[in-house]
Amino acid sequence: MKLNKKGFTLVELLAVIIILAIVVGITIPAVLTTISNTRLKAFQTATESVADWIEREYQAYQVGDSSISVVSSAFTTANCQSGTCTVSDGLLTAAGVKPANFTVDGSSITINTTTGRACVKLKGSSDGEYQSDAVKQSAAC
Repeated sequence: MKLNKKGFTLVELLAVIIILAIVVGITIPAVLTTISNTRLKAFQTATESVADWIEREYQAYQVGDSSISVVSSAFTTANCQSGTCTVSDGLLTAAGVKPANFTVDGSSITINTTTGRACVKLKGSSDGEYQSDAVKQSAAC
């Protein structure tokens, strides 16, 4: 009598499952690390974007000629002309970042009125895309 031998044995199936488990065990930590590093880099980029926007608005304010440049109302509302800005959702929105990703507590923006460089320190929101305990600052600080 001939036996039908068209399937896999239990040992072969277990070997494949073990190999797949090892591959998954190696790749998952690498993927999670990459995601975390990408979020931190995005946080740094957002902080630098706010610093660039503040610096451009401060330069426009210094020119003082509305026919050449217009100063954003978010810049003047935040009292940035004095060198220390009040961080608010309106200021962050005008600077091109999503305010929900940042918290006002622990965030600060100051301008070196001599050089016009902005020092921006933003803290991630617990509800946002970044870690709540992370504080990033722009390169000008």
